[in-house]
Amino acid sequence: MKKKICICVGHGSNANGGYDPGAISKDGKYHEHRLAKKIAEYAASYLNCDLINQDGKLCLSKRIAQVNKGNYDFCADIHLNAGGGAGTEVYYYHGSPTGKKAAQEICKEISKELGVKNRGAKVKLNDKGKDWFGFIRLTEPCAVLVESVFIDNNGDLDKIKTEAGCKKCGEAIGRALEKALG
Repeated sequence: MKKKICICVGHGSNANGGYDPGAISKDGKYHEHRLAKKIAEYAASYLNCDLINQDGKLCLSKRIAQVNKGNYDFCADIHLNAGGGAGTEVYYYHGSPTGKKAAQEICKEISKELGVKNRGAKVKLNDKGKDWFGFIRLTEPCAVLVESVFIDNNGDLDKIKTEAGCKKCGEAIGRALEKALG
């Protein structure tokens, strides 16, 4: 049986309805939400699956609600990282072998396709032992949060700031999910 997958674009709107760009490049020209949107469009197109928050009008709680209404088997939330690192990493639900496998495949494919460091599949828990990221913790289907590359690292940013780079990254995510989920 084919899995019902959705791709979700991170950021866009905050809970008050204002614009939430996510992280921004050092020169201020590139916004996480805008690049994540392009990457997500290519991933969803590759997989021929639903794309959530393409218009950027859904805050986190509304994105989670839409995913939960969709009867999906799996969801990937697309982001760009910041904080001075380099490479790709993917967070998954701490008790999910499927999430771990998908996260590992996504890291491997993005690293290979873009020539960036594979920082690996990761779990991040809060002080109560719950998953840190609301998207992973509160979605009903298995979910991963993809930190494709670092927007504040010019070497990483150069790999995805063009349409061709976004396509490479998005299709790498699509191939990885195809491998991991069958």
